[in-house]
Amino acid sequence: MIDRRLFLAGAGAALSAALPAPAIAAVSVTTQLQWIKDVQNAGWWLADADGTFRDAGIAPTFLAGGPNVSNVEAIVAAGRADVGVDLLERIVDANAHGEDFVIIGALYQHDPGALMSLPARPIRTARDILGKRIGVQQGGRLYVDAILRLNHLPPDYTEVVVGFDPEPLVDGACDAFLSFLTNEPLTLAARHIPTVVATFNALGYETYTDALFCTRDYLTKNRDTLVRYMRALQRGWLANVRDPVRGAHLAATVYGSALGLDETVQVAVNRAQIPLMQSAATRAHGPMWVDPARVAGPIYRTLRATGRTSLPPVDRLVDTTILRDAARAR
Repeated sequence: MIDRRLFLAGAGAALSAALPAPAIAAVSVTTQLQWIKDVQNAGWWLADADGTFRDAGIAPTFLAGGPNVSNVEAIVAAGRADVGVDLLERIVDANAHGEDFVIIGALYQHDPGALMSLPARPIRTARDILGKRIGVQQGGRLYVDAILRLNHLPPDYTEVVVGFDPEPLVDGACDAFLSFLTNEPLTLAARHIPTVVATFNALGYETYTDALFCTRDYLTKNRDTLVRYMRALQRGWLANVRDPVRGAHLAATVYGSALGLDETVQVAVNRAQIPLMQSAATRAHGPMWVDPARVAGPIYRTLRATGRTSLPPVDRLVDTTILRDAARAR
């Protein structure tokens, strides 16, 4: 015979589970993106479109970055955005000039920067750079010099100033081209031109890219909001891994619809970037994890090789507790 009390208790529990949870009062969080509203930001698009931010009590606003946004840090410092996304070294530089930013996560576990060459004259190691003509964009020489310095090699190469079109490499004007794994190699692959790609990480230049940061004051006053924001964003990025096509579709047709993005290209970019966002640390702790020991070791070694000398104590620069608490509640 069914125990009536257990039956009623079970029915009550089932009814409670079926009823919607009390709504969380939505808190506005404005994010200043590092780049335009393309698939590079797919995790935000999926967390928004799927209602994950809404369910976490976050009302998100996304500010486009890109070539017309010269200083993400100034926007966050001025309070025009709550969370910023930028290169880790720029955040370090801002703190060296008096800001008090805290890094709470990072999208790319591996730098998407690379030296791209052709099979006839491949560059696979830092030593292969010596004596070669290297196509670099404005400011790009800093990276090549740092790679050589990290490998205890002289700056023995010829700089060829280029734009972002890899045609100089194809035409033979340079032996290697400073590129992004999510851009120029895909462009040439679409034209059936084989390339050899040496990643920055493989060349000894190690850093996190697209770091998420906020002011220390904002973190202190809005800790719970940040935990809910990062938890929702983690879910967005996990959804992107499960379905890269949908993230690209949202970028091309909704969030970046005014940009004229090619959805096929966006899918290719998304498939290329996903491995760059994954590591043993993210498998252990979840997306966007930042390892303080890695920052203090190889990443600070990289920054010193670029000539930076004013590096903040890592425990002041990186806060892992937001993602730690977000992971506990996933």
